[in-house]
Amino acid sequence: MKYEKIISIVNDMASNFLCLDDQRIDVPAAGIFLNQLESLINEAEAQAVSPLSHVACGLSALLEKVVLNDVDRTEGSRFFEKGLTIMQDIIACCEAGSDCNGNIEPYLKSLRAFAGLETVGPAADKIEMMPQDTAKEGEDRFEIQDPSLLKDFITEGLEYIGEIETNVLNLEQSPDDKDYINAVFRPFHSIKGVASFLDLKDIRELAHNLETLLDRARSGELPVGSALIDIILDGADALKEMIESLQEVLEGTRPHPLKLDTSDLLKRIENIDSVHDDEREVKKLGAILVEDGVISTEQLESVLETAEEDIPKKIGERLMEDGKATAKQVSKALRKQTQQVTATNTIRVDVKKLDDLIDMIGELVITQAMIRQNQTIRSSADRKLMGDISQLASITSELQRTSTSLRMIPIKQTFQRMARLVRDLTKNAGKQVTINLSGEDTEIDRNMVEEIYNPLVHMIRNSVDHGIETPEERMHSGKPDKGLIELKAYHKGGNIVIEISDDGRGLKKDRLIRKAVDKGLIKSADSMSDHEIFKLIFHPGFSTAEKVTDVSGRGVGMDVVKQAVEKLRGKIEINSVEGKGTTFTTYFPLTMAIIDGMI
Repeated sequence: MKYEKIISIVNDMASNFLCLDDQRIDVPAAGIFLNQLESLINEAEAQAVSPLSHVACGLSALLEKVVLNDVDRTEGSRFFEKGLTIMQDIIACCEAGSDCNGNIEPYLKSLRAFAGLETVGPAADKIEMMPQDTAKEGEDRFEIQDPSLLKDFITEGLEYIGEIETNVLNLEQSPDDKDYINAVFRPFHSIKGVASFLDLKDIRELAHNLETLLDRARSGELPVGSALIDIILDGADALKEMIESLQEVLEGTRPHPLKLDTSDLLKRIENIDSVHDDEREVKKLGAILVEDGVISTEQLESVLETAEEDIPKKIGERLMEDGKATAKQVSKALRKQTQQVTATNTIRVDVKKLDDLIDMIGELVITQAMIRQNQTIRSSADRKLMGDISQLASITSELQRTSTSLRMIPIKQTFQRMARLVRDLTKNAGKQVTINLSGEDTEIDRNMVEEIYNPLVHMIRNSVDHGIETPEERMHSGKPDKGLIELKAYHKGGNIVIEISDDGRGLKKDRLIRKAVDKGLIKSADSMSDHEIFKLIFHPGFSTAEKVTDVSGRGVGMDVVKQAVEKLRGKIEINSVEGKGTTFTTYFPLTMAIIDGMI
């Protein structure tokens, strides 16, 4: 059918509109409609259905006005609904081969009058998407049309970037998983939609290009490999910088958003087809089957060689056809490849409201304790009164526990950021490192998440730069060429414990002692335990690095870690065996709210 795609888009828009509460367009719905209209305009122009293109352009301009509150939303939604009906009529006329211009011009005329758009007619190529009094070229200051909308975009945009970073690392581990591709695609799609409304052209362009790249991967046109992953991560970093600069504009600390040079990144996106990854996706499933003892390495290499001649044939199918693996064995390996993602229902609450609630509950707990300790109450013989006060204490205690849990969030996102950090550091240092994460669902006070980020970054940097050896050094020492960093989190005795372990060089006690004596920190280490010697690295400016690198070695770092941990009323311990590795163990209180209340 000639107009099948056009019909599908218009029907989807009509269905989405009918699902809106009271048929009023809000910001998320507007973002969805804008992306659908963009696809519709492109398809209409390709099919030479200009009347449809004109109406779609008009609706795009209308949506911008609705979102920026330049027009009444209820009335704007009615114009949008009327536009959907007209587009369905246009399609019907096209299919019947009849003229469809009759009712378009009156509609566009009324739309122009309502939304204050430039004069256009059905013969025009497109409707002006922005009013004529927008910021003129050369102005020094960025004009914020709607601070509230921009603030929402910044908050949601940074959340989207976090989702992208988490899921792109999962995608790298499971490149065949379409759910992960979609999970990375959707945030870029959303960022692009709202950025278009706010006329943030640079953000919109980059997000659009990254979205297109992922759409190709989603359709199977582009393989998911390290080249694609690198571009997605670099693109997410660039978008994060640009979005964060908008926050500075909103706060008045800079006159206009960051103008980032993304030409190199856009060129890499354009030339992605000429980049070839060393690893094939088929190797991942094959590696699992080798580990399970189903096939040998030689059998895997043999299958991979034949796979070169017939790419569409998947390795699992080939192994089953050749009788080297059963369907059950392949299915088991595939299950190992796939990580199940569970969704939860959430509601977004302003942080200040949450903090105010917890503060008031804290006041309630104190007041309840004061009443209970009142001498008159304590000496009362009224058993019912004492029972009621006991019941109040029980309810207050449960309320405090529940409110405290509201502040708690899984540490997973912080751990995923560490995984990203390790990936970037090892790439730059020319080392090979695997990072294992455990306890990602362990919960921590949301106010502590950012506070512990910097100490963790310093310890991870030290593990990669000082701890893990180069592949050549490791093989010379009888170790696997790929190093291992383990990041663990768990609860213990009212604390959250975070461990960072590596299987690298370990701390050299002799070098630590020599450096400490040279700096005048100690006279000798005769009476010092291993733990006391290891703690020397927490002195300001103390470093045993033989050279300064981009990562570490300037004598700044571990003293900062100690200060940050103690600021959170935590403590840090070090265990190390020379030649075997080092473990940093940090203990933090579960929530700062409890500690502050006790003090």
